[in-house]
Amino acid sequence: MIPRLHHRTTKHMFLKRGLLLVAGLLLLATLAACSGGEKMVRGHVMDVQGASLTDVASLTLMDAQGKTWRFQSTGNIGFTPSHVREHMMLGQEMTVTYTGNGDDLLALRLTD
Repeated sequence: MIPRLHHRTTKHMFLKRGLLLVAGLLLLATLAACSGGEKMVRGHVMDVQGASLTDVASLTLMDAQGKTWRFQSTGNIGFTPSHVREHMMLGQEMTVTYTGNGDDLLALRLTD
């Protein structure tokens, strides 16, 4: 038979761990909500305009459903305009992580 004191200690320990787990999950959910509402879309590059040799100024993408997405960019989003053009010429898809709605979309990152 387990001593009563040990049983209470074990129960208390599990309760503490459960509360810590719930608090951690709430923290993660809060951080995700505060991340700026980032969204992603994957498709074929239709057009890319460079702000410089290293930075993309704007990007147009067509997704699998045929919807056209037009993004603006400020600074480095992961690839140079020439690399993005290479994807466009070869018909390779890219994924854009962005924020915004409607006609006001801001590209944050590009991935192959």
